[in-house]
Amino acid sequence: MPETDQQPRGRGRTPEGVTDPLLWRLATDVAEAHQPDETGHCDNLLCDGQAWPCEATRNARRALVLAGTAPQERTGPRYDDEQWPAREGALPTLPQRHSRTAAAA
Repeated sequence: MPETDQQPRGRGRTPEGVTDPLLWRLATDVAEAHQPDETGHCDNLLCDGQAWPCEATRNARRALVLAGTAPQERTGPRYDDEQWPAREGALPTLPQRHSRTAAAA
């Protein structure tokens, strides 16, 4: 029987904090299917020997963050609503654009 015809395995309960269970299940399935081999490459045949983490694994990790289980990586300092740093200057004003029909009227 082909793998695609098999029923999904019992995954147990969805972890607390998951906001999108379907995305979480798909992401965990992809992450399980794309594991590194002994040489540090993805073992999945679809990846054709890509270095691990492969693109599918990176996308699965992103999906887990979006689904609400994985901690989001912070790239900068965390601010409360009251503590945002002041902007150095005002935003530039964009030039006004007028359509030809407005100019003809």
